[in-house]
Amino acid sequence: MLYTFTVVVNLIALAVAVWLGIYIVSRSSRSGIAWLAGLALWSIAGFFLNVLLALNPPPSPTLMPFWMRPLLWFWPAGTFDQGWGSWGSWLQGWQITPAVMVWHHITLLIRSGRMNPWRWTRVTIGYVIAIAAILGQRYTGLVFTTTSGDPLYLTTLVPGPLYPLYMFALFVFTFLSLVNLIRSAKAAPTVVQRKQLNLMVSATLIAGLAGPISFVSYKLDFLLPRVIVTLLLGCAVFMIGYAVARYSALVEGRVIGRDFLYNGIVILLIATLYLLAVWTSVAFYGVPVVAVAIVAILAILTHSLVDVGRRVFDFVFYSREKRELRAGLRRLAHHAYQAEALEENLSSALEPLCRFVHATYGLILLVKDDTFHLAAAYRWRRLLPELPFNVLASDDVVRLPAGKLTPPLEEAALLVPLYAGEMQQGVLILGRPENAVSYASSDVERLLEASDQIADVIREADRESQHLAQLAQMVQALPPKPNLGSEIPARTVEEALRNLYDYAYLSDSPLSQLKQVGVGPGNTHLDRGKMVYQTILWALDKLRPPGELPHEPIPRQWYPYLILSDAYLENKPNNEIMMRLYISEGTFNRTRRLAIRSLARALSEMEAAAS
Repeated sequence: MLYTFTVVVNLIALAVAVWLGIYIVSRSSRSGIAWLAGLALWSIAGFFLNVLLALNPPPSPTLMPFWMRPLLWFWPAGTFDQGWGSWGSWLQGWQITPAVMVWHHITLLIRSGRMNPWRWTRVTIGYVIAIAAILGQRYTGLVFTTTSGDPLYLTTLVPGPLYPLYMFALFVFTFLSLVNLIRSAKAAPTVVQRKQLNLMVSATLIAGLAGPISFVSYKLDFLLPRVIVTLLLGCAVFMIGYAVARYSALVEGRVIGRDFLYNGIVILLIATLYLLAVWTSVAFYGVPVVAVAIVAILAILTHSLVDVGRRVFDFVFYSREKRELRAGLRRLAHHAYQAEALEENLSSALEPLCRFVHATYGLILLVKDDTFHLAAAYRWRRLLPELPFNVLASDDVVRLPAGKLTPPLEEAALLVPLYAGEMQQGVLILGRPENAVSYASSDVERLLEASDQIADVIREADRESQHLAQLAQMVQALPPKPNLGSEIPARTVEEALRNLYDYAYLSDSPLSQLKQVGVGPGNTHLDRGKMVYQTILWALDKLRPPGELPHEPIPRQWYPYLILSDAYLENKPNNEIMMRLYISEGTFNRTRRLAIRSLARALSEMEAAAS
């Protein structure tokens, strides 16, 4: 039973370590922390594989190929000269030291500030110790001398004279890693980052217990099952992999959503099918048991790299369009303040955008005097009349069926509104794609990212135009306070939310003119600001869905209330809110805009009821 349990636990830990390493690297391929974390996880995976090889020694090959000899470099020289069938030979090979030193390097990279000479010195010392331990294991008997007993227990290896010094070095660098992570967690700017760092602290503590347990077992010659160390390292591997994946996504400004769970389930199902097939071969055809571990690694490796391979081929075939699109957006951002050349700049960005998604034509229309005017066009030769604002006004991207818009836009396929804050500045209209019936969801997501940048440029150009007009007129008087009509502008509500705790500002806000803001005689302007604050809270509470807040994943109907509450009441950073809701930046901005409009409408209805 102990043998079976040990084999199963090591096999599961091996599969999880290999999968997590590939997942982290493939999702954050440009992050040095992700690559180092993958290297650390794969190094620990080698330890699990080493235990499986010791418990199930493979048969000796009749001929040792030249290319196979480098794979046995970590094991003592001459260990396999008499064959591979000895379990003791396998146990003397793989070490956990490289993984500890790589993890120490990661914790220094996570620390705030740059890698100064002192930090690089510590990293260098750690790697030197790891290399010295490997060389000592291979060419000398200073770390472990011989093997004896049952490989299921830790006392199988006999410690050498340098073993206490070796364990002391592991303890020191594990402790330094803990110190780095604790300091990073205390200095973390967001709660989400702090949670991931605290999870890394717990994982380091759990993994660090493996060293003292092994040392005590060797010193007291106590028969402690080897599977205990595997359980500790296996738990630490999963915690480290999940925490690094979330942390890397947070640093890069993205969210992993349910991708982690879905990817894990898919890989688990595929690996299980492979393992069942191989286990059948082991049971009925005498295939070596170690083949189960090799097939598990290959199954996880090949199927985890499918998405990576697809992205590589996308880069090969679509790199030109992507480079042109990025170059066009960079040029547009560079000339953002040149209001006099806005239409020319928009045209230079629209062309690569349309070519990237293979649109038959593209239009950018800007709002002026409650009508849409053509500002930029791609492959468009027809006369376009001025369109009323309500014809193309939209809160979100719209897929247009044929004939939805009046001629000459009857063949338009996609409408993307361009928002800067709460005001719709314009609209991006695309014709049918050249090679498909409709645009793929991935293309729409890229269009939304590009449209946000275009909208920002339009806003900056509009601000520049207004500033120049003000300078020309030399207007010194302050503008009069706007008079609220039946509908409260969303921009007014947004400005009040941004200054929600500034009672002096709220007292001068147009919202202070609302009848529902009841202020008695003798009250100061601060009292009036407090009433505006309370009125906004009443309206915000109407956005809250009924019932208690459910556990994660939070349902979509809670997004508007939570975004406004977290962003303006609790002053949480946008990244932290996106990580909590598992949404992208584009979805966050659109949901926030819709929520502010709903809040403005609620205030308007409350005012109408008060009247």
